[in-house]
Amino acid sequence: MSGPAPDGTAEHPWASRELDDLTALTALTGLASAHGVRYHMTAGDPPPSEADDWLPADRLLTPGTPELDRLLTAEYESSGHRTAHAAALTLAAVYAGRVTAAAVLQWALDGTVWDVRPHNVLVRPGTHGIAGVRLRVPAVLTAPARGTATGTVTGAATGAATGAAADRRDAPGSPGVRGAPEASEGPGAPGAPDAPEASEGPAEPEAPGGPEAPGGPEAAEAPGPGGRSAALPALHEAVLHSHLLPLADALHRATRAGRRQLRGGVAHGCATALCAATRPGPAQLARRWREFTAPVPELARLGDVVEIAHADGSARLRYLRNTCCLFYTSAEAVRCASCCLTPREERVRAYAGRTGPTSR
Repeated sequence: MSGPAPDGTAEHPWASRELDDLTALTALTGLASAHGVRYHMTAGDPPPSEADDWLPADRLLTPGTPELDRLLTAEYESSGHRTAHAAALTLAAVYAGRVTAAAVLQWALDGTVWDVRPHNVLVRPGTHGIAGVRLRVPAVLTAPARGTATGTVTGAATGAATGAAADRRDAPGSPGVRGAPEASEGPGAPGAPDAPEASEGPAEPEAPGGPEAPGGPEAAEAPGPGGRSAALPALHEAVLHSHLLPLADALHRATRAGRRQLRGGVAHGCATALCAATRPGPAQLARRWREFTAPVPELARLGDVVEIAHADGSARLRYLRNTCCLFYTSAEAVRCASCCLTPREERVRAYAGRTGPTSR
């Protein structure tokens, strides 16, 4: 899949279909109402009085821009980081887990692909993460504008207010886990956690300059022509190839944070978009995760989703990372719940003691 062209669009752009105001409002608020605030997006440009609070996402893809510096500084200061590259690693995960979360979940539910390409997105920095996301034009991607046969997205807009979830892998696993594959042994093996990757340059201590969709979850199970399978290339273009992966590269060039660790943050954020949802069941969305990562095995190797059985009888999908975001080096001095530095069994037990979705 091609990356962004200088004008912010992909070299082989997908056509976008703008939604009317009522449909867009229903869809954007419905997803957040059903699944949580991380999926909330607002349509349109902000009012003039708030314009300075928002950053164009396409300006974040180039090192040295005031917008990227501002976003990095906000994460550096709010998280109490001591190095710029650690702030970049944390930012990659929280950004992916918020800015493009609605697009990933909506695709998993009904094949809709929101146009979250960077030229169409504004973000508002917050305390340890992103406080707000706006779509300049509320639109969904349809077919490749140049007529390639990669697939289409049909009828997505009217069913965009949905209910979704987190899923399970089916293989013998650890206590409390259904379907947790055993980690491969040996450094660099696909399932083996990484120790924190050394920064590729000197550390810099100073901060850088609602309702269920029509048809319900069963309907979402059958992609068919123009469904999820056909929409996956559009999702990858909007979320990964034009947005999150170029952002990871920009963060690498700006701070010398390791590329693999940054991409581990991208994978973590995209997985969280599924794990934090409220329905349908874990198994269904674990399958979605495997569909999402199948064409990008380099992301699939950076962690895996497992179903955690809780003492109250509920089950949730959780993501176990194979890379480290160095959040434990911040002023908070705590490890993420998914941290690869914590043995797998301990992570599973810790998650089993929780009942709600978590972002870290």
